[in-house]
Amino acid sequence: MSFPKAEKLREKSDIDRLFRTGARFSCKGMALRIAKNTLGKNRAVFVPVRSFRGSVERNRAKRVAREVWRLNKASFAQGYDLAFVLYPDAVDFEIIRSNMLFLLRKAGLFR
Repeated sequence: MSFPKAEKLREKSDIDRLFRTGARFSCKGMALRIAKNTLGKNRAVFVPVRSFRGSVERNRAKRVAREVWRLNKASFAQGYDLAFVLYPDAVDFEIIRSNMLFLLRKAGLFR
């Protein structure tokens, strides 16, 4: 499986709408904003906060989070826009994986 452009939430207006109106779930190291869309498929964006030490750590956290999403996206309910807010506490693959799956379970997205 891949992470094609059609599954990326890229429009600023869509991202702003998601942060204004979406439901919020959080745990240590990550937060999730979620809102229903009319497309019938999930779109995701990964947003690191500014308190990362540098671009290397920030970009690594985004890469790892995208990979966790890519590996697990088949087991989630479809038709949602999701924004994962990444914090510097969690940059390890296993931590990001467990946080993401916990938040998606909490949001009720597992089929």
